[in-house]
Amino acid sequence: MVHKRSLRILLPIFVLLISALACSMPGGAGPAATQTMEALATIVEANLPSGEATKVPDATNPADATQPPAEATEEALPTPTVAHQIQPSNPGSIKSFMTDRSSASLASERRANADNFDINLLERPFTTQVMDYQEHLDITRAELSMGPPWVYVTIFLEGPPPAGSEAAYGVEVDLDIDGHGDWLILADAPPDSVWTTDGVRACRDADADVGGPTAMISDNPNSARDGYEKCVFDSGYGIGPDEAWIRRDPGHADRIQIAFLYSLIGNDGEFMWGAWSDETIKDPTWFDYHDHFTLVEAGSPASESSQYPLKTMASLDNTCRWAYGFTPTGSEPGVCYIPPTPTPLPQGSISGYVYAGYSSSPSSERLQNVTVTLGQGSCSSSGYKSTITNSDGYYSFTQLPPGTYCVTVIKSTLPSASYGWGTIYPSGFPSPPGANPYHQMDLTPNGTINDVNFGFQRIIG
Repeated sequence: MVHKRSLRILLPIFVLLISALACSMPGGAGPAATQTMEALATIVEANLPSGEATKVPDATNPADATQPPAEATEEALPTPTVAHQIQPSNPGSIKSFMTDRSSASLASERRANADNFDINLLERPFTTQVMDYQEHLDITRAELSMGPPWVYVTIFLEGPPPAGSEAAYGVEVDLDIDGHGDWLILADAPPDSVWTTDGVRACRDADADVGGPTAMISDNPNSARDGYEKCVFDSGYGIGPDEAWIRRDPGHADRIQIAFLYSLIGNDGEFMWGAWSDETIKDPTWFDYHDHFTLVEAGSPASESSQYPLKTMASLDNTCRWAYGFTPTGSEPGVCYIPPTPTPLPQGSISGYVYAGYSSSPSSERLQNVTVTLGQGSCSSSGYKSTITNSDGYYSFTQLPPGTYCVTVIKSTLPSASYGWGTIYPSGFPSPPGANPYHQMDLTPNGTINDVNFGFQRIIG
């Protein structure tokens, strides 16, 4: 069936053609031409809404036949409205997060010191050439949480996007953890804290060329690469009306929240992810950006660099990547720095007896519940560890790294009696006389020092 609006537009064209044909015939317009125009008018009248008439120009009247048709404009059609079925709520508990270096402290110097173009770790929240600082592009942290059926990502910024900002914010997802991104959700800065799909795109790399030959490492530009070339969702249109959304955090103007359906990435249980801000390029097909430009073209935010200032790759920032669903080892391409686990030093021990007697060897009378302290360093250091002697007068300190130690007996904890205690071992009395006796020693790696004994003599007074 011919659309009624199409008939309105096409009828004048048909009339002109028939008029031209009629004029070329000997004797002008004949009965056939006149009948044809009348038939066309009948068809149009039958298909137009009730009460709407259409005048057919008279081919026998030169004024009608040569007069341009009335302006055939398209009727103003209503803007289609996306019929949303579900929309995000609020992020739940944090499942994964990373931090990112801020350039706020260096803003007055128009430079950054955490940018590494070679490994795709970018710190460029400055305008091109002039290097004006843009706090609304400076990412400081990003958090990922799950609230089925949604994945939520909150991007923390040094400042809120200004009114009318042309910035975009994004989440990049690496499903097979090889450093080559698989999905990019990139969205225009939202105007307020209401969830919206306007300006939100979800794009995937269908031909596995994001990142070039070497993942996360700068490769020579190649025009054949097309990055995230297949955008399956754009502002509510595509594979579904609800795939990805964006808003400003209702409680924090300097935070952007992105939500996308977990099913968009196949409900993958393990992946790497990172966050982006971008006010200059905003082209998914140019990812990875540092594979699309050379450093000379991109420029540098490091004032000591020969490529300073920023040029084509300005007004953007990204984070390192972190893991969801597993614990990263540090070998994953693009992963955030993981400090090496310190190698524990070999451990040793010091032990001995506290006793009553007249020689340097423990006698049959052992003194229990006596406090013995251990200090790190030369005597009379203390406070590192403390213990009490058992029923056999024995004490022990274990799990000790190598170093110098001081072992001290607290005389006030010796058994109380009508007599005092004089130290007989170690020989002599510490200065001043009557102070707590101590031993100083050097412990080697995995060393064991036994028989650090303390003998006391009863003093009848």
